[in-house]
Amino acid sequence: MKRRDEVLVGVFLSTAVAILLLGTLWLVRGGLSSGYSLYTKFAWGQNLKPGQPLLLAGVNVGAVADVKLRDDGYLDVFLRVNNDIKVPKNSVASVKPIGIFGDAAIALTPTGPSRIYFVPNDTVPVGKGETDIQAIQNKVDSIAGTVNQMVRTLNAELIASGGIRDMRRSLASTATLSANAAQLSVQLNAIAAEQNRNLTATMASFRRAAGAVDSVKIDSTLRNFQTSSASLTRIAANLDQTSKRADSVLAGIERGEGNAGKLLKDTLLYRDLRGLVTQADSVLADLKKNPRKYINLSIF
Repeated sequence: MKRRDEVLVGVFLSTAVAILLLGTLWLVRGGLSSGYSLYTKFAWGQNLKPGQPLLLAGVNVGAVADVKLRDDGYLDVFLRVNNDIKVPKNSVASVKPIGIFGDAAIALTPTGPSRIYFVPNDTVPVGKGETDIQAIQNKVDSIAGTVNQMVRTLNAELIASGGIRDMRRSLASTATLSANAAQLSVQLNAIAAEQNRNLTATMASFRRAAGAVDSVKIDSTLRNFQTSSASLTRIAANLDQTSKRADSVLAGIERGEGNAGKLLKDTLLYRDLRGLVTQADSVLADLKKNPRKYINLSIF
């Protein structure tokens, strides 16, 4: 009798636990909540399952009622929206990752204010999906790989090859160079001060020498120079006038004015002179040929 009671108690506890689990899952999936249905579809690999939350502009307004697998690479997703919620007609559906364990939710995002709403069994268009957890993990893994490679490279270049030691030597050399530069700066300052003193003394000597010069002689020299300059100016003016006159005379000659101009421009005079020369040549030739014709000598 005692054995039978233990079995009954075990069966009762197992049944209670099973009912509790199933009831919990049913409640999580909205078993007691009422609402109307909407429909959408997503590509495979979205990690969607019944009971996942439905968000409207970030607010939980329902849940995923059912997910059915299709042969064309899509999932039929049935949404249950609370009766007191109206979904704007310009909303789009997307899969939004939540948590770090691959959980997801359906996000309904309105593209703007609208007074037109979906009615039961309408189809919600699919919008641009957000980055899923797997993509984030892949990027994190890629970044981690890059960081590991950088660490290995730094280890090889700075530690294994003695790069840190070289850097310390460079820093020490830089410190030494800085100290030498400071000393050089002090020396340059000293040289500059000495040159300044020498320049000051030179200027003082120049002032004394300038004061010793006879100012009367300097004034006389300047006046003589001014007089000579005025004379040179007058000579230049006379030369300019003479040049202008010569240019005028030459221009008149070129135009045929005056005796010299007529001599150069009169072609008749040239022709007469040419005829005279020709006649003179003819007379000389006849004189040489017949001298008795022109010279009569009688010897008694």
